Amino acid sequence: MCCLTPILFWNPMNKRRRVLVLVGLAVADLLGSIDSTGVNIALPQISREFNIDIHLTQWVLNAFTIALVMLLIIAGKIGDRVGAKKLYMLGLVLFGLSSLGAGFATNITSLIFFRVLQGIGTAILYTMPMSIITHLWKEREKAFSVTAAFFSLGLLVGPVLGGYLTSITIGAMSGWHLIFLINIPFVIFGLVVSGMFIPEIPMSKRTNITTVQEVVLMLLGLVLLVYGLVNQLFYLLIPATILLIIFYMYELKAKEPLVNFGLFRARTFSAANLTSFTTMIAVMGLSFMNTYYLQETLRWDPWQAGKAMLPIPAAMVLGAIFGGAIKNWRVGAVLSSVLTAAGLVILSQITPATPYFAGLFIAYIVAGFGGGLLMTTIFAAILGSAPTEKSGQASGILN
Repeated sequence: MCCLTPILFWNPMNKRRRVLVLVGLAVADLLGSIDSTGVNIALPQISREFNIDIHLTQWVLNAFTIALVMLLIIAGKIGDRVGAKKLYMLGLVLFGLSSLGAGFATNITSLIFFRVLQGIGTAILYTMPMSIITHLWKEREKAFSVTAAFFSLGLLVGPVLGGYLTSITIGAMSGWHLIFLINIPFVIFGLVVSGMFIPEIPMSKRTNITTVQEVVLMLLGLVLLVYGLVNQLFYLLIPATILLIIFYMYELKAKEPLVNFGLFRARTFSAANLTSFTTMIAVMGLSFMNTYYLQETLRWDPWQAGKAMLPIPAAMVLGAIFGGAIKNWRVGAVLSSVLTAAGLVILSQITPATPYFAGLFIAYIVAGFGGGLLMTTIFAAILGSAPTEKSGQASGILN
């Protein structure tokens, strides 16, 4: 009966149910983007409230990101083994509980701890929807364009919502706490829709998931790499590089590798991942620096900064929708890279004296549209070039 479920589910008469499932999956992208952009806006206030410098404040993002990167790979493999639907719902629960903890954090240590847990939950939420879509949709580009549009919508809402919430207080609670607590209703919605409408996804018959050695090597290598770069302790890059090389060699010999480097033998998979990687370096770097530029250099309050950033996600929504119609991923990759680079060039020429609509606004529109293109054309290319049974691993590597 379980094998018939997807066939019955995708009966043309169930179009409304299909829409509900896609919305339920897109909640993951919505949550991730709202949370990331909202937290970026709040970083200056968090620094002031806890009386910490920018290096320590960065770990509000870094702790989240390292946990996210580590678990993206593992989450994909676990999903392939235990079932994407079950793991997706577990990810929603973990994300919700960690958001609750971060929302009531009273010091930087507890906030970073809950951000680690939030990163683990987000890793699941970013990989499982892609895996589910890969199994259940024939026209993946259209489905990915919907999830990418929700991600961009979250980016659209996040700065404004984060800016507004950061600028208010409720009793003794600062506004930035609310950025995390606002996730709870979305988590509940995602759990209800997922539990009621998403069918079970066939599981891989292989049981071996990963080994402790692999996880330790990758985790230590990444932590040393990030810690060395953030704190400008460049001598740490040497042991970090050695550990990551050992990890790579270990993976080549493993029967069930944590990171299946064999996927990179496909030119499309390698080229598309490289394009995604380089573009996101620019996008994430811009996101972090931009919030400090608006609030610390231009002295705008969080509410003003949030509104000023609206053109970025607005353009990303349009780019994601447009990207869904592009069948040749190479065209999308070139357009995405060119537009993102053009936006950065414009930003490099801006000074505090440059009028907003003559500088920042134009750069945001150009770079944002390029980012939206990336999320649909590249994602479809990467997942389409990997075997369906390895879609979980492919989405983990991609993210």
